[in-house]
Amino acid sequence: MKKMVATISVYCKESTEKVMRTVATCSGITSITFDPKEGKLTVTGECFDELQVMKKLKRKWDSAKMVSFGPFDAKKEAEAAEKKKKEESERQRMEALYQSHRETPLCPPIHHHHNTIVCDHDHQGCVIS
Repeated sequence: MKKMVATISVYCKESTEKVMRTVATCSGITSITFDPKEGKLTVTGECFDELQVMKKLKRKWDSAKMVSFGPFDAKKEAEAAEKKKKEESERQRMEALYQSHRETPLCPPIHHHHNTIVCDHDHQGCVIS
């Protein structure tokens, strides 16, 4: 099993669908996933020609670039997906915590009572009030 990752800049849902259809015309491909937010296209399969895939993509999208190509390990992919999911949930939890902290009204200012020491220079003593 082989895996190829490429990046492509697309700006609408229709372009995303065109990318998927373009790659689907190549033989030997088992799965195609595309994350439009990151512009990341992942193609996996037993025996596909990565150069043919890139050639078809480059014909329509100049921004298409191959990021990586190599063997596909399903176990590693599952672990990476689980790690990414945990990181995302932690980020959302921290964001919610930060948001709730920002929405908490500020405490009213605390007025401290200070002792004032007044000294007479007549050496008759000091008055503390």
